[in-house]
Amino acid sequence: MTYYQDSRRFLLPLPCLSKLVKMEMRAKYDIPIGQDLIPPIPPLCLSLHHSTLLSHCSSCFSPLPPPPPPSNNNHHFIHYCSLQCSSLDAPLHFSSSEFHFFHLFPQPPYTSFPTSTDLRLSLRLLHIIQESKGSFLNLERIGGLVTNFKKVMFLDDDQELCGRILDGAKAMAIARRMRDGLSTNGEILAEECTVEAAVICLVLTNAVEVHDKDGRSLGVGVYDVMFSYINHSCSPNASYRFCTALDSIGELECRICPAVTETGVGGIESESIINGSEECGGPRIIVRSIKGIQKNKEVLITYTDLLQPKVMRLSELWSKYRFSCCCKRCRGMPTTYIDHCLQEILISNLDCSNMASGDNFVGDHVMEKLMDCLNDAIDDFLSFNNPKSCCEKLEILLTQDHDEVVLKRNGENIRLLFRLYPLHHVSLHAYMTLSSAYKVSVSELLALDSESDEHQTEPFSMSRKSAAYSLLLAGATQHLLESESSLIVPASNFWTTAGETLLSLVRSSTWNLFSRGRHVGEISLSSCRICSKCTLLDRFRDKFTDSHDENAEFAELTSQFLGCVTDITPKIWGFLVEEGGYLKVVEDPINFRWLGSRMSSFTHFATNATSHNADETHSGFEAEEYHNEIRVTLFLLGIHCLIYGAFLSTVCFSRHSPLMSKVESILCVEGILNG
Repeated sequence: MTYYQDSRRFLLPLPCLSKLVKMEMRAKYDIPIGQDLIPPIPPLCLSLHHSTLLSHCSSCFSPLPPPPPPSNNNHHFIHYCSLQCSSLDAPLHFSSSEFHFFHLFPQPPYTSFPTSTDLRLSLRLLHIIQESKGSFLNLERIGGLVTNFKKVMFLDDDQELCGRILDGAKAMAIARRMRDGLSTNGEILAEECTVEAAVICLVLTNAVEVHDKDGRSLGVGVYDVMFSYINHSCSPNASYRFCTALDSIGELECRICPAVTETGVGGIESESIINGSEECGGPRIIVRSIKGIQKNKEVLITYTDLLQPKVMRLSELWSKYRFSCCCKRCRGMPTTYIDHCLQEILISNLDCSNMASGDNFVGDHVMEKLMDCLNDAIDDFLSFNNPKSCCEKLEILLTQDHDEVVLKRNGENIRLLFRLYPLHHVSLHAYMTLSSAYKVSVSELLALDSESDEHQTEPFSMSRKSAAYSLLLAGATQHLLESESSLIVPASNFWTTAGETLLSLVRSSTWNLFSRGRHVGEISLSSCRICSKCTLLDRFRDKFTDSHDENAEFAELTSQFLGCVTDITPKIWGFLVEEGGYLKVVEDPINFRWLGSRMSSFTHFATNATSHNADETHSGFEAEEYHNEIRVTLFLLGIHCLIYGAFLSTVCFSRHSPLMSKVESILCVEGILNG
């Protein structure tokens, strides 16, 4: 075996490398939208995050009862929900040396990439591979799964990542020595933990975050080749979800098959890493089409947030997976409409006559500055429990000018004043955060004093802002979805959240202030429970089944929904944004034609951003009948948003999706499904 010396000052064995074969998954035949592509795949192995070790079963990932008070017994780092789970997982916990790893590192030794969770998963996977007589002759592909070992450890310039992987491999080797009763005092040489390093690379390349039904990340897992062979695209045609062995899925056929796109001088391992993986009790994974897929076309999922601009997606994909994306969205020239929107800024003092071809006014520093402002506000909310400060900072971020000195091609420095485009990715994240932060602020204020009229006015104002930002986020995402349909997954969540927020506003007790002493509960909402203009409610009652053409139904229901909300929203938008601020400049949160061209949109944007329409009279808003009408209209809009969000979730995650069940419960409480 030969060794490779590089500037990192340690020796690593140079693996036997053939030209790497690229694997992918292709459709066996034409597949319409909203179809499961594979039966549920059990995990090869799983590992909970350190933060969920006490709250979830380490075998099946199901929630555990509240933990008992802390004791002096530090020998139990993992917990199980049943004797069956214990019998399935405990042997691997001990034999893989994960138990010994916990004793060596009771607190996570690494908070950066790779994390302690990655290392524990690597220990488990390494033991499974060895027990199944897997081969380590080709460290570029182990058990059929690509590792990127050579690229990360030999060819990459990221010495910090390489060093962290080597440190993690040494920690794994020490734990394995402890398991075998060997001394752990001696120094571990790099060449002694090459296999451990390769398995860490395999985990970093193939592991996915495992989520519960509420979208919370519980841990990470590695799944077999039928899933791991599915490649990435920033314009994917498939998504995936998790299920348990108890979920009623029914019989599913496999509609996709592996394909080789490159051949090399050596073969590949195409068999599973392990036999008998069906015994693993953790969450299983199912892949589902979110677009129509033609026969022999590649099936693609996303590894990143699709609401990021190109430069951020490419950076994340390289840092995590060590590849440069060249999907149709990333290589599109000119830039796709969605990516143009996600990175667009509005410049107020730029003299077009001074612009030269090739001048680039949107540099990395501008993006970093905006992200710093966003993250600073989010930190106030999440880390310091100060939603009020968060809202104030984000309103400033959205409404005020930012300045930047940039260098033109001719060497001239100019000072630019700019604002965020309403569809910029920072704007979208700001809308999301503002909706949540205003909602939390409402709860905190009402907890202090919910009786006096004076203390109800401010929470009601914040409730309106929360609903407005939630609706704006959903509408903006829907607008972008029209040019990139793979945004259906976030759109489903945003529309459902918008519906919930609107109904919460409708049920606010503060409406009593406008009701002349009559209790708000006396106002009937029955008149808006059925919409005569669309079939959304009827299709929801049927659970969106019995469709003869899924692609056509998606287009038809989307058209009906947009027709209804486009008609409803203008009737209540003025009421939601009455308090002024950034929301005042948004003419319509559903139809974005008001943006117009770049320069004309900025003129309107800059002129109205701080306008509060001081001369406008709101006397009509105080009439009881008008507020009753507003409340009924808000209710109707909220129901539409909920049902459409549920429909999108059935496309992404099947009729058994958690969002579908959640919306059904809400509609039952509201009495909508009784008619």
